[in-house]
Amino acid sequence: MESILGYLDDFSKQTQIYEFNGVKLVVKNYRKETGILKWLLINATNLTINIYPFTFQPIKRLEREAFFFRAAPEVLNKPRVYVTDFLKIRLIREYIDGNSFINLNSEEAYQDLGNHVGMLHREGWALGDSKISNFIYSVEGIYIVDAEQAIPSTDNRHYAWDLIVLASTMVLFNIESVVQRKNDLEKIMDSFIKGYVEGCNTVVKEVARVLEKPSFKALAYLLVPHPFSKFFLTKWKDIAKEF
Repeated sequence: MESILGYLDDFSKQTQIYEFNGVKLVVKNYRKETGILKWLLINATNLTINIYPFTFQPIKRLEREAFFFRAAPEVLNKPRVYVTDFLKIRLIREYIDGNSFINLNSEEAYQDLGNHVGMLHREGWALGDSKISNFIYSVEGIYIVDAEQAIPSTDNRHYAWDLIVLASTMVLFNIESVVQRKNDLEKIMDSFIKGYVEGCNTVVKEVARVLEKPSFKALAYLLVPHPFSKFFLTKWKDIAKEF
């Protein structure tokens, strides 16, 4: 049975896939109501601690995503953008063929993902919406295909938020099999963190300290299902002790 989070993720998708002259294209409509609803719900969760500057205005989300795909460093592969339509508030980009991280159980792949997310943070970018379904593992490497909340940022709280969302969705997208796969999920979470530390070596100390703050611990316990929240926080506590 498909994860309920996977179902909700599909429901909230603002994208449609078309084929034109034998080429697959992705058309993203930022005005679609379910997309707006998704970000309203996230904002409601985020209000109490005001960690990340989400935007739910369609034009702003389009601007953020288009800017990221154009200007962000080539740390993660990005799809080619063909059309940015500010009148109809939509974006047309290439379709990326590969495996979603939802379907991957590879420690190597998750360590690679952690390394690249770490490098992105080191370069001064935060994602905001860093759930694992936004990353594709292909023969060309790791692609990010959703960046509508991404911003240039040197705020370590934003990086910590990205890590909590990643850890949360690693578990939640596998919630039906979480008991049987506990060891596997802990291994891929550990691999991701190891890769992140390698890629983000210049700011990892500060990020680890942020994750030790009571508000961030509370957020991790709220969003990352038990016992993985404890596993996640213990790993970061150990990293903080190393510095």
